[in-house]
Amino acid sequence: VISLLALAGCNKTDTPATPTAATTPTPAPYTPPTADQLSQMVAPIALFPDKLVAQVLAGATYPDQITAANQWVGQNPSLKGDALQAAANQQPWDVSVKSLTAFPAVLAQMANNIQWTTSLGEAYANDPNDVMNAIQTMRLRAQQSGNLKNSQQMRVTSSPRPAPPPD
Repeated sequence: VISLLALAGCNKTDTPATPTAATTPTPAPYTPPTADQLSQMVAPIALFPDKLVAQVLAGATYPDQITAANQWVGQNPSLKGDALQAAANQQPWDVSVKSLTAFPAVLAQMANNIQWTTSLGEAYANDPNDVMNAIQTMRLRAQQSGNLKNSQQMRVTSSPRPAPPPD
C-alpha cells in the first residue's frame, strides 16, 4: 500500500493554479460580539421607540445605502414630510432606509459612524434574538435606574414576556 501511494505521488504533475478572472475575496466569518460588546452596540438606540429601533436595525444591514441616503438628504434639505417620503420612495434603497430619511439625525448618526452601523447590521442579521435581548436588557436597566419613565414626549409601557414554547 505504501509503495502504491509513493507511485501515485510520482504521477502527479505540478500545475500552477490558474487564477480566475472574477476572484472575489471571501468575507471574514462572522464572529458574534460578547454580551458587553453587544450592550455597547445597542446602547445608542435602545431607548428609541420600538418602530424606530426596527427601522434602524433593518437599515443597518444596508450600510452603503445608509451612506447614500444621508448624502441624498443633505442634498435635498428643502424636502420635508410627505414630499420627502415621496421623493425617498423613488430611490432604489431598501424600505427601511427610505423610512429613516424621515429621521435625519438618526440617519446622520448611522452614516457618520458607519463601522458601528455595519457591526450592528451584522449582529442583527446573524443573531437577531441576541440583539433584541440586549436592547430589552438596556431598557430594563434604564427603567430600574429611573431614566426610563413617562414624559410629555413619551409614554413608556412594558408588558411581561411571553413564556417560550415548550420543546
